Amino acid sequence: MKRLCLTKLFLSLTFGLFFFYSPIIAQNEKAASDMSELAKQSQNPVAAMYQLPVSYLGDINSGLTKSYISTVMLKPVIPITLSKSLLFIFRAIVPVTFMPSPINKRGLSDIQLQFYLSPASKSKFIWGAGPMISVPSGIPSDMCSGKWTVGPAAVGLLMLKHWVIGVLATQRWTFAGNGSMPDINQLYIDAFANYNFKHGWALGYTPEIYVNWNEPDDAWNLPVGLNVSKVFKIGKQPLSANLAGYYNVIRPADYADMYIKAGLTFLFPKK
Repeated sequence: MKRLCLTKLFLSLTFGLFFFYSPIIAQNEKAASDMSELAKQSQNPVAAMYQLPVSYLGDINSGLTKSYISTVMLKPVIPITLSKSLLFIFRAIVPVTFMPSPINKRGLSDIQLQFYLSPASKSKFIWGAGPMISVPSGIPSDMCSGKWTVGPAAVGLLMLKHWVIGVLATQRWTFAGNGSMPDINQLYIDAFANYNFKHGWALGYTPEIYVNWNEPDDAWNLPVGLNVSKVFKIGKQPLSANLAGYYNVIRPADYADMYIKAGLTFLFPKK
């Protein structure tokens, strides 16, 4: 009889604790799921979410002088809903470069503007396409290419349960600018393959590949490395932080041997 009473007491406590803590567990699981979904959306270049990334790029042994060159970039993403089935996405890249001794230059480099139309669907496959233009906005003037360029931009990606895999590519050609500066004919490929864990953590391969068609014998750079990122909140403000390191296994003579990237992105999900 005594054992029966103890058994009933034990079962009562067990079920009581389960019913008491199950809402808390459910809330924690939902919060982790929401954070993981937000992390996946932050990896989508044409997501229906305002983003304000501030990123740092450190080129190691760059150029013929083998210098360490730092670039800070502001890269806002502004989505505009045109209809229930169509999004317009504006992306900009505003770089400020610091080139130390023996070059001793710093200032604003070329500003790039990208415009995408993208279907506003919940499909696993997401795409967007449109034009891009770069402006020779150097301050001082010798910090930029001196050329206006234009070309197509396109992005395609798969949003899976844990993976976000895709590529953003632009091709640009010179159409105006300083005649004494070399023309630009360049393909840029921003590939990404991110595996998303719980609580907003992700590990991925996110190389930035450039191809200079004006130098067919020395055109490509190909980096290998890893990127780690984390989505978190400060108060009610969601942010994404990332850190990456890459080695250029194939590179032109004037490219960096390796580079590091770090960034902090302010996320503004649409409610």
